[in-house]
Amino acid sequence: MNKRQEKSSTEDHYRSVAEKFDYFYQEYYEGHIPVFMKWLDLKPSNIVADIGSGTGFIAEQLYELSGLNNPVWCVDPSAEMQETAWQRTGLYPVQKTAEEFVSDPEISQVFDRIICASATHHFIDPDAVFKGIVRSLRPGGFFIQVNTVAVGHPMFKSAEKICSTCRKNVVKPTPRLLQEMNLQGKISHQEVTTSTMTVTKSKLYEMFRCRYYELV
Repeated sequence: MNKRQEKSSTEDHYRSVAEKFDYFYQEYYEGHIPVFMKWLDLKPSNIVADIGSGTGFIAEQLYELSGLNNPVWCVDPSAEMQETAWQRTGLYPVQKTAEEFVSDPEISQVFDRIICASATHHFIDPDAVFKGIVRSLRPGGFFIQVNTVAVGHPMFKSAEKICSTCRKNVVKPTPRLLQEMNLQGKISHQEVTTSTMTVTKSKLYEMFRCRYYELV
C-alpha cells in the first residue's frame, strides 16, 4: 500500500466510525488521561496542541482538568471528527493532516506542549512530522506521545501480530526513529500500565464489526 492509498484507507475508516467514535473509544481514552496529566505538568498559561485529536475527547479533558487559559489546538484531517470537536469546550479545531499542520511556518515556537495519543502510526511522513513538532515547540516545551504497546486480552493477540506484520515496513518504532533522526533535546521512553479497559461483550463485538481496531 502506497502513502496515498494508506491515507485514503485511514480517512475512510474514521469516516465510518466518526458517529460512534466516542462510544467506541471512551474507556480506552479515559485510561490515557492520568498518564497525560502526570507527565505534561500543565500550567494554566500553557499553549497545547493535540495531533490526531479525533473528536477532541482527550483535549477537552486536559483543558478542563488543568484550567488552561487558552484552547487546545485539535489537529485532525477528518471533517466528521472535527464536527464533534467544535461542540466541545476549550478546543480550537484545525482540520489538517499532521504533515500539513507542522509545515506551517506560522506555528514556529508556538506551543509549550504537544501530545499525540495512539495516532503516530498514521503519519505519512513521520520524519517531517517529528522535525516539525520540534520546530513548533517553545524553548522548554516538549512533546509526549502515548501508544498502546500491548493489550492483555487474548482476543487481540492475532490482531497484534497482523498489525506488526503490516506496519513494520511502514513506520519504525518511534523511540528508535527519533534517536536515528538526531533531534535536538532529550528523548525518553517510558512504559506504563493504564487503567483496565472494561466493556460489555455486546459492545466489544460491535467494536470489532465496526473495525474499532483498523486491522481487526
